[in-house]
Amino acid sequence: MKVTQYHALGFSFATLVDRERGILDGLRPLAVQSETAPSDQQLLNTYRQLASELAQASPGASASAFHGQLYQRLAHQLHVLPGWDESVAFGSSSAQWPIYEDAPGALQYLSKFYRLILIAPPQGIDVGSLTQRLPVAFDAVIEPCNDAWHSSLETELQRLGLERAQLLPVRSTETDDPWNQRVDFPVCTLHRDHRQPWNLSPQALDGKRCEYASLADLAHAHQTALHA
Repeated sequence: MKVTQYHALGFSFATLVDRERGILDGLRPLAVQSETAPSDQQLLNTYRQLASELAQASPGASASAFHGQLYQRLAHQLHVLPGWDESVAFGSSSAQWPIYEDAPGALQYLSKFYRLILIAPPQGIDVGSLTQRLPVAFDAVIEPCNDAWHSSLETELQRLGLERAQLLPVRSTETDDPWNQRVDFPVCTLHRDHRQPWNLSPQALDGKRCEYASLADLAHAHQTALHA
């Protein structure tokens, strides 16, 4: 597989935004008030569980209302009295979750060669706030609010004049990444783990595997493939 054989890239939200860091920055102050003192991984697991429950109970909630409710539910689970100001702050925080520093430049480069498609998380994200913070416009934004989001993707690909086989999915390693649920063609994975030098691993140096440590490495792989 060569990255240059595709005409579009389908980025999951967490390949561009440090979602886990944003979640933990907002929830750690709450966790330290609890007698159970949950670990970062426990916080992330609980966040995903509550997010899934809220998405079913309040599918039309705004991003701020969604995360405000999630904060209050988590506080009750931890037996902590949730403050109103803290709930509101966490509710609005998703709009400012940090963008990976390599993402803007890499997207500018990749937009010269590919149609760019964003696959948003299934709940609680203000996608408009994200796209306003990036230097390129996505050709399509898919919000997987239910299991039928692949149909929405097919519709957008048809609008863009593309076949499904011309799209390369680019996923994160988050457990609830949308591409984890159903991938019936090659997929590219970004291993954004600062604890391990993935960019020096054999997998990252093998262009046929399409596994990289960052979006910048994917852009570099494209440059290399162009001159191969």
